[in-house]
Amino acid sequence: MPEFSWEPLDFLDALGVIPIEEEDGISYSYQVDRSPLTVSLMIWPLAGDVELAVRCAGVSTPIVLLNLLNSPGARVVSAKDGKFIEFAAANMFSGRYDNTRPAPYGFRLWVEPELQVTTFSYDV
Repeated sequence: MPEFSWEPLDFLDALGVIPIEEEDGISYSYQVDRSPLTVSLMIWPLAGDVELAVRCAGVSTPIVLLNLLNSPGARVVSAKDGKFIEFAAANMFSGRYDNTRPAPYGFRLWVEPELQVTTFSYDV
């Protein structure tokens, strides 16, 4: 199984936080605080698993909780309307994923201008 395709330094730049890395690169944990929201992003690159939780201050459960299993990868995109991380949906298209091109569909974590989670699809 191919590893998760990504550029960790791009994530550092986009999220503005240093990840907590588990020994031997098993997982990377990012936490972005933008009151009243907190985004927790966990990536297990060897398995291709991703977990995204968006929490709001004063609410005990996440307002958004997404899990991708066997995702082929993600890429950071700077567009005219903001910056986001685009996560490819898991094994739903043929071929090997290269994080320099868009995946056919998945979800985006917008970090600029505001925090937002959206789905996307491109014509293939």
